[in-house]
Amino acid sequence: MTKVDEAELRASVRSWLSMPSGLNCRVVSLLPKAVRDPRPDLVGITHVGGELNGDFELVTALVRPSTTRFVSVAGETSAQRLQADRVYLACFTADEGFAENQIEVALRFGIGLLRIDNNLKCHRDLPAPIANPISRTRRELLGEMGFVECQLCGVAFSWQGGEQSNTEPGYVFWNEIWADHHGRLRNETVSDRRYLCLDCARNLNTLSSLPMEDS
Repeated sequence: MTKVDEAELRASVRSWLSMPSGLNCRVVSLLPKAVRDPRPDLVGITHVGGELNGDFELVTALVRPSTTRFVSVAGETSAQRLQADRVYLACFTADEGFAENQIEVALRFGIGLLRIDNNLKCHRDLPAPIANPISRTRRELLGEMGFVECQLCGVAFSWQGGEQSNTEPGYVFWNEIWADHHGRLRNETVSDRRYLCLDCARNLNTLSSLPMEDS
């Protein structure tokens, strides 16, 4: 099988994750090396809430240059279900497809399969089912991308803002009273915080300026 550069394989998968014909992720990021296990190669954020809510999904992909040690790598991919909503294993297969037993393994592990061909085009051979990640680890993975979840509407937004997200930053509130009540103050400082996106902050500001109706 032809050897290909792994950076090119990641670029192919990253492009597919971003494409409307792929998963239409508005953000696809490489993770810092400091991220602990399980460590995906790529993480994407895709909006799934439609017009009525801010639901989003975290999607991860593990990218490999072949299907060698498929069961072990599939198990490694499956571990990412602890932190993401859908997880994919992407393999360079040249002109071949995934074998029937490999698809069976993927189904058992609850992962999706992406096939990368000789032209470095990415194809989804098996959609990933929805996972049930641990809420805390899901938020930690989101934070590693520089994103947080709005406490009010539930959208994911970049806390720093900037060019990658094309948005202004939102607002952070430090819950000092709550932290004090639960014994979480350390040297009179607090780490417990909640975030509001810019839309929710503006909407609350608009509501607060409306005249009160007479009861």
